Amino acid sequence: MPEDFPPQPFRCKIEQRDGATYVRPQGELDMRTVPELDDSLARARDGDGDGDGRCMVLDLRGLSFMDSTGISLVTRWNLEARRDGFEFALIQGDKRVRRLFEITGLTGYFTFVEG
Repeated sequence: MPEDFPPQPFRCKIEQRDGATYVRPQGELDMRTVPELDDSLARARDGDGDGDGRCMVLDLRGLSFMDSTGISLVTRWNLEARRDGFEFALIQGDKRVRRLFEITGLTGYFTFVEG
């Protein structure tokens, strides 16, 4: 029986806007795709493109799915931002992604901004 919701191919864009670097993953964020997002965040942090890596925003709206490995990655980046002195914020995803933050009790731990 075919899947009702076939997985979308994962991709990640890095954009500069208003002095911030936006990382915009699309598709499913799971143990298979976390390394690709981690690499994109590292490139954004290192100033890949026009940004300087001091203010990063991870836009979760393009994700159709996110599991615990995605939460772990985002938590690690939030810790690194606090340790290394750069800003790291999230744009909330759809209700399934938001629910993951709620059930893990991490909603208040992150800075969420409007998209």
